[in-house]
Amino acid sequence: MDIIKQSTPILLKDVLYFDKLRKKYPEKRIKLRFNTSWTDKQTGAYFDFLTMYENEETTFFNDCVLSQGAKTRRISTKDIVFQFIETSPHKWLFIDAVNVTNDFDHKGFNKTTKRDFDVAEAERLHEYEPFFGRLTVRWKNKPQQFYYIDQNLVDSVEVQEISEHAYLDRDNSFAGYENVCKTFVELRRILGRKDWIEALSGVYGVYVITDNKTGKAYIGSAYGDNGIYGRWLVYINSGYDKDEKETGEYPNKKLKDLVQREGMAYITENFQYTILEIFPKNEIGKDRALQRESYWKKIFHTRMYGYNDN
Repeated sequence: MDIIKQSTPILLKDVLYFDKLRKKYPEKRIKLRFNTSWTDKQTGAYFDFLTMYENEETTFFNDCVLSQGAKTRRISTKDIVFQFIETSPHKWLFIDAVNVTNDFDHKGFNKTTKRDFDVAEAERLHEYEPFFGRLTVRWKNKPQQFYYIDQNLVDSVEVQEISEHAYLDRDNSFAGYENVCKTFVELRRILGRKDWIEALSGVYGVYVITDNKTGKAYIGSAYGDNGIYGRWLVYINSGYDKDEKETGEYPNKKLKDLVQREGMAYITENFQYTILEIFPKNEIGKDRALQRESYWKKIFHTRMYGYNDN
């Protein structure tokens, strides 16, 4: 259900209080930047900003929000920049608002092109965060242009909708244990949702972690106070459970070695988490989880070919 979606035009300047912002920063200008996905001519690398945003890539802020042009500076210290990305033709999602504090002498590294590039420095305007990922406008970029500073044009942009849920939270309601199969990025996002916390912390279980790059798997069981939620929260924070022990042994060794060798970036980009079975939170459930963990290790051959070390 949308909070705003009606026929009467609602202007972006009124929702985001541009007049008030201009009084607060009289020396600044408001710039709307409609970031268009593009192809790097030298490398052929394609920058799909929507996909980068959905995957919460670590370089997204520099690549999309603060990147300068190779020949011209796209943003300067004169600017307060409101950032948008296109989610469908002429439909733009509001993703950030920054006050530019330094427009030179700062380098970023682009992992797609494998090159350094100039980026500005800026401070986020936190008062606009409630609208990030929720507010959309309709807009058609002019040829060869994707940012605008003309006040009359800036003040004419209309809001299309303000969604109840953020774009990244769409279709993320808990839909049953049998349907839980999430990438690292997806899991990190949903573990903050109340319905997921309640569901995953309410059961013991057996799960499989799959390395989508190599095909290797890790079978684990969760039977602590916070059930599957508690175990997976540890994985999201560090990639492996630093405190996990069984019969005096450390069963997480191969995951630990992988994180120390490749870093959390590898886990973030390649790991997927799936529930195999669930059990009630009692002693019988704990015993069943341990028994079935051993069973699934044999089925998947994860001791010989995967990441299980015990």
